Amino acid sequence: MESFRPLLNAFGGVFLIIAIVRILALVSELWRCRSIMKKLQKMGKPMPAHSTLLGHLLAAKTASEELPPGAHSTYILDRIAKKLDGKNGPPAYYFDSYPVSTPMLMVRDPYIANQAISHPWTSAEKPTNLTEWFAPISGKGGINLFTQNGQEWKRDHNLFLPFFNNSNLDAAMPMIIEQMLIFRDIIRKKAGTGEPFRLEPLALLLMNDVIGRVVFNAELGNQTSGSHPLSETMLRQLGLKFGANNVMDNIGQLNPFRVFSIWNNSRILNRHIRAQVAKRVDAFREAKLRHEQSAFNSVLDQALENYYSQPGRKQSDPLDREFMDILCAQLRMFFFAGYDSTASTMVSCCYLIWKHPKVLAELRAEHDQVFGRNVAACPDMIAENPAILNSLPYTLAVIKETLRLFPPANGLRMGCKDLVLKDRDGNEYPTEGCAVQTSHFSVHRNPDCWPRPLEFLPERFLVGPDHELYPEKGAWRIFEYGVRNCTGQAFVLKEVKAFLAIVCREFDFQECYDEVYAGEKIDLTNVDNEKAYLVEHGAAHPRGEFPCRVSLSGYVPSETR
Repeated sequence: MESFRPLLNAFGGVFLIIAIVRILALVSELWRCRSIMKKLQKMGKPMPAHSTLLGHLLAAKTASEELPPGAHSTYILDRIAKKLDGKNGPPAYYFDSYPVSTPMLMVRDPYIANQAISHPWTSAEKPTNLTEWFAPISGKGGINLFTQNGQEWKRDHNLFLPFFNNSNLDAAMPMIIEQMLIFRDIIRKKAGTGEPFRLEPLALLLMNDVIGRVVFNAELGNQTSGSHPLSETMLRQLGLKFGANNVMDNIGQLNPFRVFSIWNNSRILNRHIRAQVAKRVDAFREAKLRHEQSAFNSVLDQALENYYSQPGRKQSDPLDREFMDILCAQLRMFFFAGYDSTASTMVSCCYLIWKHPKVLAELRAEHDQVFGRNVAACPDMIAENPAILNSLPYTLAVIKETLRLFPPANGLRMGCKDLVLKDRDGNEYPTEGCAVQTSHFSVHRNPDCWPRPLEFLPERFLVGPDHELYPEKGAWRIFEYGVRNCTGQAFVLKEVKAFLAIVCREFDFQECYDEVYAGEKIDLTNVDNEKAYLVEHGAAHPRGEFPCRVSLSGYVPSETR
């Protein structure tokens, strides 16, 4: 034992030095963040009461205690704003939650948000500490298309961009419809039982299988054969990441056992992804030998096509290590981004549409007109002619109104010294040292921008500019604007339109919140009295995974024009 003592002392000394360095770095950054806020506070800028030690964490704690259990952080930030003036809150305010996040300017008015995405630097720049949030999801230190900046982002953006051209997306639709028909059959069985169930897990399985096809060109079979190892490992990784939904849980992620679990599972996940890459490399080489050209290229296929088309590369060359590391990180990001928020949107649509019978009737009437009276023929019509989805303006309006009320995320950019934002009254908001976060939830429910903001009115997106419901420029921001807008927005809208076309005429959904949560007494006042208020789990999701019953609608299509 004595012989090991010098070695143990050496290791102890190293760990002590590392701990001291990290503590000093934490204190230094804490001082920097608090100093920024103190300076802004002295300038009279809007913010909650600020503490040198805790920043605005106490304000966040107070706001969270005024909300029902598990309410998404977007409600907390909106609640803080409303408490500042006792009304709807200021158009923007400052918020310091370090060490949870960097100091932020919270933007609640599209007039201000439009200025941020018009700035040549800020519009393209993401905060550097965003990588910490993404690290468990994508690996590689959290570097991916969401977090990259400058030439690195442009390189990887261009690598995957061809996947999103319209002809390739249309070529993907038959595979997507195939997975949606499996989902439809599962819902039919649920209708046969009449028992309550939770819709969101089924929607997540559906999107898991869709993403398997469009990202990896792989049949994952989660809806039919149980969890695929790739899916299972990815979902375990997300569970480790999103098991922390409040400040104390986030601090708990410093637990070395949790850190090890995330690292180890990440390693296993990359191994599964490399196996899929190897399969697609073999398929790529075989297709080239046979001079075959597929109408559809998955995200992975497109990356390989781009890689091997570079000057000096031969099809027999192995993928270099750097490219493989980048590929694993970006494919993990596409997996998460592609399935989580889309599934949430599908579930939110089912909640809101069947809550509003007039909207449902109008939606079914549009589907009758476009797809005809044979409800069973609709999926084949979409698979054979995906462009038919462009003939559904009311369906698109329903989706956009759903996303207005139930936004899955926010917009985030990095401020800079020469960007000073102004509100409608000319008040200035410096952004140096702060991230600029546009709260989609607050902007989308801002009564100064949206007449009757809490009502579900899809016609907002169909009326002309002279109508009172016509949206203000930039007020609908789900996919954001500017150079860093969401590349996959056209694909998401195609998926959700196809989903609604398949389920809306055949099924009736009835929410079961009162039944499932019988005896639970919670105050919904500060979440706009919404039973399905948003909760935190990656993207924002309706509470409780949307408990519901489903039945066959018995709907008889009307005569088409």
